[in-house]
Amino acid sequence: MKKMFKAIKITALIGGALLALSLAGCYTWYDSKIDMDTKTPKVNLSDLFFKEKEVTELSVPKQLFVSQGKYSGTIKLHWDEVPYATSYRVERAVVTPDPETGAVTLPEEGNFEVINKYVYGNNYTDLVLSSPGPQNEQYDKLYYYRVSAENIKQGLESSEFTKISSSSCGWLLRPPASIEADKGESTEFISLKWSRVTGAAYYRIYRGMQANGFGMELLDTVRGNITAYRNELSSNEKGQEFYYKVCAVLSDGSESAFTGLALGYSAKEGAPVSPSNVHVEKGKAESVDKLTVKWNEYTKSGYDIKFAVYRTSDTDTIYTLVSNGVTGTSLTDSSVLKPGVKYYYYVQTIATAQGGTNPGEVLKSGFSKTGPDSENPAVGWLLSPPSGCEVADASDSSKVRIRWTPAVGYDDEDTDYSYNIYTSDDISFEQSESVVSHLVPGPVLPQDQDGYYYYDTERKPFFRIITLNENAPDIQSDPSKIIAPCPKAPQNVTASKTSGLGGLSSFTANTNGVYPVKITWAAPAGDNPAGYHVYRSTKPDSSFRKITDEPVTGSLEFIDNNETARAGTFYYYRVVSLNLLGDGKNGNDQTDATRGYGALTRDQWFREYNKTCKKSQSKLTLMHKSKDTDKLGQETTNGDISGTLSYNAKIDGLGARILMHYTNYADFYAAGNSAFGIYFLLEGDTNTSANMSANGSMDGTVTAANSGMYPGYAKYDHLEIKGGGAGGGYYVVCTRDKNGNTILGEGNVDWGVGEEN
Repeated sequence: MKKMFKAIKITALIGGALLALSLAGCYTWYDSKIDMDTKTPKVNLSDLFFKEKEVTELSVPKQLFVSQGKYSGTIKLHWDEVPYATSYRVERAVVTPDPETGAVTLPEEGNFEVINKYVYGNNYTDLVLSSPGPQNEQYDKLYYYRVSAENIKQGLESSEFTKISSSSCGWLLRPPASIEADKGESTEFISLKWSRVTGAAYYRIYRGMQANGFGMELLDTVRGNITAYRNELSSNEKGQEFYYKVCAVLSDGSESAFTGLALGYSAKEGAPVSPSNVHVEKGKAESVDKLTVKWNEYTKSGYDIKFAVYRTSDTDTIYTLVSNGVTGTSLTDSSVLKPGVKYYYYVQTIATAQGGTNPGEVLKSGFSKTGPDSENPAVGWLLSPPSGCEVADASDSSKVRIRWTPAVGYDDEDTDYSYNIYTSDDISFEQSESVVSHLVPGPVLPQDQDGYYYYDTERKPFFRIITLNENAPDIQSDPSKIIAPCPKAPQNVTASKTSGLGGLSSFTANTNGVYPVKITWAAPAGDNPAGYHVYRSTKPDSSFRKITDEPVTGSLEFIDNNETARAGTFYYYRVVSLNLLGDGKNGNDQTDATRGYGALTRDQWFREYNKTCKKSQSKLTLMHKSKDTDKLGQETTNGDISGTLSYNAKIDGLGARILMHYTNYADFYAAGNSAFGIYFLLEGDTNTSANMSANGSMDGTVTAANSGMYPGYAKYDHLEIKGGGAGGGYYVVCTRDKNGNTILGEGNVDWGVGEEN
């Protein structure tokens, strides 16, 4: 009986020792007959194979819907909810279609700006215009959006952004771009016409008598396929001046902003005619600040004759009163004229009776037929600098290509333009020098396929362009906007890999136990960027997001405090050089050096290390035998990638001793990719001893080699075994960088870490 009792005790001790080892860093190897401390977590093989897969990364939002011409001041976004996401990051890029062809170039990732970092829901309203008006430049823009799902609180990896496509593009509902009302064309009615709005179900027409638009009332509503209206006049309305405005209404009731006010009036019996020969004198780029309108004299017996001058432009079709009560036959207009705009002038005759049956009666002619669609438009424009100026790369890397769109009026047969290019070392242009003078379109100044002129020249810090008109040799245009080359890409961009950053006491790990990454770089050779923006992605070729709120200036490094960084994930970094104007497009290519990741806390390091321990010991067979006596013996298993794990369980006096040794052992590649190297490469021992009461301890040290993703070591010398199970104590963990330097010195990690469900 004594021998039988002793054998039972010994096999129980071996089972207890094995169980203790499993809870101290591996699996439960068999169901122990010894009750464990109910306060400690229990782990068994079924938990590892059947528990729900841990969510570490969010999926990309699906079904992104962006409103297209539905609202006058806002663009609304909606997408499907992403499981486990608590917020969404919304970014936007603004694109201006080519004004001539309407062609659209899809934005690049660097064109996107954050408009809201934390959207708590699966919809967002982008306020583009707070007060939509008749002529806002935002109506001519396209707005591209992309959305990423996030869960920063739980430290889940943010999703990639939604794809950039035509369906992720939105635009505003614009009012009719033009509206015009008859002026003295009929004695019975006033005709209106306006431009069509895509998607309009109908139009609302308003009328009033005040030039400021106050007191206007709804006149009528017409269907969306109608863009003209005849306002029949009552007897007391004839001869009155009215102001009209129109808005478009969609089928869902959404309304556009109103057009500008269109002045209209009917003809009166005996009304004068508009003056003839209305034209702009020397108005084709022969002045930089004024335009002079002239017309022929007009007389009418018994009436005092004066004139009113109005104008429209190629950017605004609303008639603007320039001057009323003009007594001569010319007017010089210098009221807020803008370069780059063509102005069209109209003259109205105003006759006031000086006697007769109705002294003081005012009769008005219609407007002169001198608009853009007339046979003889009264058009003029200022000598203007070119627009669309930019600096691009030239085929010769030592030079840059200056590009610009032709100055307004270039296609008129009466203009003869040339261009001067100037450069300066200072953005103030207090001192400048000429690059080239009197560039004439042709072989020396060719045009690209997109219509831009271009000229290659030596690289300089800043440029601007001036237009000359050979027909006005004494003047030149104002300078164009200042343009500058985009600096070359930075050199030697490097992202840290499990780095101590000079002392982690100055930094805080995120909720996933990951410390920041430091990105460093060198200025490009022969260039001096004014600043840099830094972008990050989990992919080397797409989904980069800007992580610098402001450009990095006065420094060649940046600390990425990534709130959702996770262990085992590589992050790709792109640094873009900026000029003083804040423009930049040249960034580094992706290499091994630009791929980085942060160091881990001791607890998180042990969790990642323990994944290899668990898998390695799941391959052993003796320790999983159902009978305790069958667990005795020796065996060796191989790593999936390299190395071995040896097992030796034997009776040691009145207790048990289990020896396990790792030799160059590896099961996982970093990020599951052999190109990135081994995740953890283990070398060392984990040993367990227990007495006849199933109490004992562990000992040994396992080192993770520098060639792995997270070097360091774990010591088992302070783990306690109580009643056949791990009942207390701690690991001692030290983390290192890839060169073997200590990041976090030896510190305690609770015995339950690595066994969380």
